[in-house]
Amino acid sequence: MKGLGSKHETVIQTSKDKESLVTTIKQQISKTFTVRKSIAVAVLLTFTTFGGLKIQESIENTGLYYKVYIDGRYVGLVKDTKFVIDKVSSLDGKMSAKVSFVPVHQRLNGETPEAAILIAINESMHPKVQAVAIFSNDRQAVVVRDIASAQAVVDSVKARFASGGSTVKEVKIREQIDYRNVLVKRDEIRSVDSAVAMLLQGEEKPKKYLVSRGESLWTIASRNKVSVEKLKAANPKITDENDLHEGEEISISSIEPLITVETVEEITRTVQDKFETIYRDDANLNLREQRVLNEGQDGKKLQRVQIHKKNGKVDSEVVISEQVTKEKVNKVVLRGTKRNPTIAAGDWVWPVASRAITSPFGERRGSQVHNALDIAAPTGNAIYASNNGTVIYAGWDGGYGKTIRISHGNGVVSTYAHLSSINVSVGQQVNKGAVIGGVGSTGNSTGPHLHYEVRVNGAIVNPAPYM
Repeated sequence: MKGLGSKHETVIQTSKDKESLVTTIKQQISKTFTVRKSIAVAVLLTFTTFGGLKIQESIENTGLYYKVYIDGRYVGLVKDTKFVIDKVSSLDGKMSAKVSFVPVHQRLNGETPEAAILIAINESMHPKVQAVAIFSNDRQAVVVRDIASAQAVVDSVKARFASGGSTVKEVKIREQIDYRNVLVKRDEIRSVDSAVAMLLQGEEKPKKYLVSRGESLWTIASRNKVSVEKLKAANPKITDENDLHEGEEISISSIEPLITVETVEEITRTVQDKFETIYRDDANLNLREQRVLNEGQDGKKLQRVQIHKKNGKVDSEVVISEQVTKEKVNKVVLRGTKRNPTIAAGDWVWPVASRAITSPFGERRGSQVHNALDIAAPTGNAIYASNNGTVIYAGWDGGYGKTIRISHGNGVVSTYAHLSSINVSVGQQVNKGAVIGGVGSTGNSTGPHLHYEVRVNGAIVNPAPYM
């Protein structure tokens, strides 16, 4: 074997009949060396020893050609090595691959495949190298330099979500992880840190979404945790983000993890034990009347909890054990069941839509007590009958101003005063919730409101149960 600049000659053990062939080869080699010495590329010229008893037969009626190898891979056949040498020389030393020639005698049909050789030379400018790919469920996720780097990547990804220290009891990858040798270009190989970032970032995958009734791009974006801008870009035909139709199919992208790290943490925590409200019937209280027997207090519990996470996000929680450290005290409310024959039966309604009470029942006004409920509302707002009954008064009543009184039976009479208008007349039957007049400020009044008053058998009572 003879290389560029070597002083060793090729050793060919053949008969005298082969000497002429050896001489020819040496002449070709000599020419090649002359050209080679003019370029700064390491090209190894390798010549195969010719032997065998039938070599003479193999060279009859054939020509001398050269098999071309790049980094040991056969790429083609040439008549003259100068063609390859000139091409390599034109690369100005940018080619680092090793080129070898092996002379052969053979009959060649047609032209030599020079184009294939040129392609091989160009490909060698970016040679593929052995590397290790990390596969997740048989899907290639990322390529690194070697098996040690691959293991470091997976360990780093697991460690990223196992930062809870002693609280982390289990760390595992849900997918099946494999390491496989691959042949790739150098620029496809990632560093450990870059590979970890890529696996954690995930992969954007397009999918279809079926629009439900009343949905818009805004609600769909919020539900799928993507921006409206991304949805618009994925669906250029949609010009109005609010004009979607039930059953319409749109494109939507989501980030799917390349690797899912599942962790199980065990922690101890103190949580509040919320008190409950318990109602007890009391026959000594009137129907719908309530009284708080005792207020509630929250308790405390010490819990041992397993927290299951996927890529750092809580997926589920399991309470392993629980110990009460402070007993809760439930709130107890007594609820009246006694039916008073003097109280009209049936549920009552508020006499006006407003709930703004400006003067409660029993409020002291100097030496006097307010025996009604004042509810502020705009002038003209509807006044409703608080229950079924018969109108027994409808008109002006001194300081009450425009007033309506309704008898509900069993001695119960409701009064609506300071009205701006009256829509009913005496003797008229009204149903619960019927509009009987409008809010006003007539009579002794400082502003628009409803004066709501209830009497039972002529005695003024708290109107709260009759609302």
